[in-house]
Amino acid sequence: MLWFTLVSLVIIGGMMNSVSYVESAAVRITTVKSTSTTVASKSTSSLKRTTTTLSSSTSSGINTISTKLTSSVKTVASSSTTTTTTTSSTASSATSSSIVVGCYADFYPSSRAMSDASTTSTSNTPATCAAFCTSLGIPYSGTEYANECYCSTTSPTTVSTACTMACTGDSTQICGGANALSVVYTTIPTLPATNSTKRGLCWPWNNPASSFAFFSPSAIPWLYNWELWDPRSAGTYSTAEYVPMCRTQAEASQVSAYFSSCYANYLLGFNEPDLPSANGGDYLSPYNASILWKQYIQPVKASCGTALGAPAVTNGVGSGWGTDWLRQFFGNCTSPSCSFDFIPFHWYGTSLSDFETYVTNFHSLFPTYPLWITEWQFTGISSTTTAYLEKQALQWLDAQNYVARYAMFGPMNSANMAGITNGAMITDDLSGLTNVGKIYAGLM
Repeated sequence: MLWFTLVSLVIIGGMMNSVSYVESAAVRITTVKSTSTTVASKSTSSLKRTTTTLSSSTSSGINTISTKLTSSVKTVASSSTTTTTTTSSTASSATSSSIVVGCYADFYPSSRAMSDASTTSTSNTPATCAAFCTSLGIPYSGTEYANECYCSTTSPTTVSTACTMACTGDSTQICGGANALSVVYTTIPTLPATNSTKRGLCWPWNNPASSFAFFSPSAIPWLYNWELWDPRSAGTYSTAEYVPMCRTQAEASQVSAYFSSCYANYLLGFNEPDLPSANGGDYLSPYNASILWKQYIQPVKASCGTALGAPAVTNGVGSGWGTDWLRQFFGNCTSPSCSFDFIPFHWYGTSLSDFETYVTNFHSLFPTYPLWITEWQFTGISSTTTAYLEKQALQWLDAQNYVARYAMFGPMNSANMAGITNGAMITDDLSGLTNVGKIYAGLM
């Protein structure tokens, strides 16, 4: 399993050979497009707090706060549709409603009353804060110090009377105060459970065979394991289709022996050849990859009729990365010496809208090929937010005709997730599925 990092965001881990699966996180660095919204848990660094105090905590001041909080929630309610559509077009038909919970104390710097996600904005209001939080699948939003927004799956409990500051986005509304949160609760729309024949498992070599029992071949009908050998024993997940991969240049010479019996309908090409070996990858220049393809992989098409998947690149940007590497490879590997039936690729990032945009743009670059997204996951967010975005992403992928198959990382416990623990589908004690896993398995 191979990984990379975003600008300002380190994505860690990697798939290695059968001796060691997880790569050191410190060396896996790839430059890709950054994202402007901070979604990680609040750091301990203090935020600039230059705001305007509306009134003191007098009786009349509290009445003013109450009136403006009520006005604020009306604004949130009237914006309920946009609250749930900022992340994905999939949720465009969903609606939500919001209510003011009240003014509650924060305890910075010793602790945070709301700590699942946060952001700051010069246009902050209760409505925009609620929209930010619900886009992450988090129901409670709290504005503080006029320009700060916090999210939590549970409500704060200590009541405060210090919510007296005007919002930076609308001076007629209240956005908390000094260590005081104006808290709003917004219902999160529930999407139905889904299954799809596109859905597959990217199965690490060291996953226990017993974990197959958590998934159903009828719901997830294919799998791969970054190897040429099938990881299943007799009778285990046996009705699912196995798709082998020639992961590295070292394995290229083994392809013909494995395919002497024409044992598979598909073959995945090199895995992230644009990622340097020092970063945990198996870097191949586009030219050298084309030579190996012509010598070892293309003959499988002639002898077995196997459908060939092009090398799967990362979503790194710049010369020699991602789609640039792939276009160079296609320039060196042309017909009739090379042929490709579909294109696999990988994506990691924090935003569902970025994911949808990247997949759409990838299709625009290679419009004649079916796409297989053989690794994808959201990073730098909580498992709760991952589950929320995952369900929307699955429905969006299923609706795209040009996406033939996909495999979300990963059907394993957090110890095997190379640092991206929010996406683990299996519980740490290997006793069952997490919510992320249940959604992928079509169970919730």
